Amino acid sequence: MAGLRSLLLGLVALALIGAAVAHAHPEANDLDGDSVLNDVDNCLTVPNGSQLNTDGAADGGDACDTDDDNDGDLDNADNCRLVFNPGQEGAPYPARGDACPALHSDSDGINDDDDNCDLIANPDQHDLDGDDQGDACDRDDDNDRIDDGFDNCPTVYNPEYPQIDLDGDGIGSACDAQELIGGAAGAGGGVPAGAAGAASNDRSAPRVTVAVGRRQRLSDSGRSLVVTVTCSEACSLRAELAADARAARRARLGRLRVVLARGSWSLAGRGRTYVFARWTPAARRLRAGRRASAVLRLTATDAAGNRRTVTRAVELRR
Repeated sequence: MAGLRSLLLGLVALALIGAAVAHAHPEANDLDGDSVLNDVDNCLTVPNGSQLNTDGAADGGDACDTDDDNDGDLDNADNCRLVFNPGQEGAPYPARGDACPALHSDSDGINDDDDNCDLIANPDQHDLDGDDQGDACDRDDDNDRIDDGFDNCPTVYNPEYPQIDLDGDGIGSACDAQELIGGAAGAGGGVPAGAAGAASNDRSAPRVTVAVGRRQRLSDSGRSLVVTVTCSEACSLRAELAADARAARRARLGRLRVVLARGSWSLAGRGRTYVFARWTPAARRLRAGRRASAVLRLTATDAAGNRRTVTRAVELRR
């Protein structure tokens, strides 16, 4: 039985690692994208750039440790999460115990030991790159080692230097929804001039891969759902995120199928690009505490008119 138990635990661990790898950060050897390499990261799959480990134990950094101060009281019931107080003297959780009186420096309603910007008010605590510095006080929001003031994509990871900007408009290729990645496009909607004739005998649909976060939070995503797409040839791309009638009813967005985001783009040659699907007014109606189960449909069409559609499940939350 012990052998079977070990085998099952091993399989579960492999499955979790595989799931994490599927969403790996583009920087090599940094699975969670917090700029700490995997072999020294004390929370391998949870971004924690500061590597804070209050108790100093080998049970992981605070970001993935359920008992940060190692006093035997789990964080979600500890009246001093970062101070060793096994007796829990003082007011019970969620109030603060005697060992950790409140310290609050920036008037945003969040105590300093939980605040990712101690001296700048940021009640939303947004931290795009997960480096433990809130966006309000982080000079490099996407953690690509280029300060926001000099970054042509301040919220999209693009560490190349000089930064790529194929159309020279000051917006980097990694985040420019109006740029034709891979070369100039002809009148064919992203297909280079002359390509349509050369492809007249083409009967094969383009090969396409799609990457998108399975859980999307409107409050963190800005104006668009960002979809990463690779195509095996020049192609036009259309993305639509929609909830069917049943999912729309459950999310109280209406009784019919509803489109939550829509966007299009073109790739003027084989390569990778981004499709920015703008959130629709329907998506903005999603109330706090509710979620909508939706399906992303990405359709790629090549110069000969061959199409391939790829779908991905996405859960949208407020």
